[in-house]
Amino acid sequence: MAIYQNSKIAGNKTLYISGQTPSKDNSTPDTIAEQMDIVIEKIAATLEEYDLTADDLVKINIYITDTAYLQTVREKLAEFVGDSKSTATLVVVAGLIDPAFKIEIDGIATF
Repeated sequence: MAIYQNSKIAGNKTLYISGQTPSKDNSTPDTIAEQMDIVIEKIAATLEEYDLTADDLVKINIYITDTAYLQTVREKLAEFVGDSKSTATLVVVAGLIDPAFKIEIDGIATF
């Protein structure tokens, strides 16, 4: 039973993107770089559904399970957002819903 949806537009033309996880085709890669690629791919696809891009992101929340991932996370995010930088919060957590997940990112974009 789904208790959330992947994205939702609020009345003020704001798109809220649920936490995107690093699993694809029922598989989760081992490396943070591969997990980041999947998460970013999912966020980009959701934005594209609404004719938006990374430029339209105004806020992202990043959840990682180890500070050792910071460099890779920063590099991958820099590639994705380019010159447009949203506001961001990064939180190191004890764990995510699946023990194999090293990262999860949610976001808010505006039209």
